[in-house]
Amino acid sequence: MILDRKNYFSKEAESLYLGSSSLKAYDNFNGGCSSKKTAELKGEWQDKPNPSFLLGNYLHYWSSGDLQEFIANTPELFKKDGTLLAKYALGDTMIDIFKTDPAFIKIREGIKESIYTGKIGGVDFKIQVDILNAKECRFCDIKTTKSMYERYYNHETKKYDMSFIQKYDYPLQFSIYAEILRQNYDKILEEFLKTYTEKEMSKFIELMNNDEYLECFILVVDKQEIPDRNIIFMDINSFIKEKLEEIELKLPRIMDIRNGVVEPEKCGHCDYCRSIKKIVKPIHYLDLLDGN
Repeated sequence: MILDRKNYFSKEAESLYLGSSSLKAYDNFNGGCSSKKTAELKGEWQDKPNPSFLLGNYLHYWSSGDLQEFIANTPELFKKDGTLLAKYALGDTMIDIFKTDPAFIKIREGIKESIYTGKIGGVDFKIQVDILNAKECRFCDIKTTKSMYERYYNHETKKYDMSFIQKYDYPLQFSIYAEILRQNYDKILEEFLKTYTEKEMSKFIELMNNDEYLECFILVVDKQEIPDRNIIFMDINSFIKEKLEEIELKLPRIMDIRNGVVEPEKCGHCDYCRSIKKIVKPIHYLDLLDGN
């Protein structure tokens, strides 16, 4: 299967490749639900559109140059005059920030939504990179979040000591991206040499010859009435070894679930699990504190 933007998220692509999102979706120990993911692949479950997710998609489609396609496919977000409904109007504010902030304008230079495949732990993975600039030896990912400096509860430490980056485990996502990009350096160089000379690509060629990773940045804008924004350096080398080892440890069980060798497990909390829930016996009132 040749992946492109139209089929990247298709059921066929999801059945052939793991991505960072599907990896997380199978991981019941870190906020996923393997039962829900299995039901999605079987066509037995589909999440309802999430306004926050749609708002992020609006920004991504603008960045990739495909905004008209998004508008055509999601008419429910727009008024008859073509403007966004009030609850999505923040999307245009976010786009204006990306259009006018000089730092965002500069760092967004590069190829948009490039797709690559590779292997981690012998398993086929796919990635779609928001912005790839091999000439400058970096890739960037656009994120939206509720509030940039909000702290989230950490069940391990029992404290509110996680940022949105730890909450959604973006280090895991970007470790996958960096490793798959590394495996595709020859292809990436070939693509960029269509635009730049070898001299202009010398920094990337040196990085490639040293088998090093590209730098990673998050371009984030939050959803406050007056959005905050920033460029966040992810310091790939500080966590990629640990994250790739973590992924390889998780893969055997995830692949057993995908291949039907073992039964998927219900998380008990997601929309899918609630939809199929059957009461077995009464629970103790203190069990509510554990969310079970």
